[in-house]
Amino acid sequence: MKEPKFFLVVRFWIAPGGDQPVMKWLEGGHMQEVMRQPGFISVRRLKLPEEDATGGWSAHCMLYGIESREHYEKYMANQQLHAKFAKEREPFATKLRIERFAGEVDFSL
Repeated sequence: MKEPKFFLVVRFWIAPGGDQPVMKWLEGGHMQEVMRQPGFISVRRLKLPEEDATGGWSAHCMLYGIESREHYEKYMANQQLHAKFAKEREPFATKLRIERFAGEVDFSL
């Protein structure tokens, strides 16, 4: 397996009572669809040990390992794919908050 040189981190919070539809969407095809994009090597989902300050929203994180910045930029430029994902999130939009950041590996052991 190739070693990722770039990571996309998607940190998200789910409102109380929203876990089931969000996780069903993620596990029911979303993560697999992202992983089918060129250059995507691995994905891990983390359950973070914190709640946010707005009333018990659970914290999670997805770590996508990607071959290169170029693969990431092509993925981010795919407007049709991102519009599809936004449409799929609509049923639980009030139960989900997302932030994303990405960067290149500059050191590893």
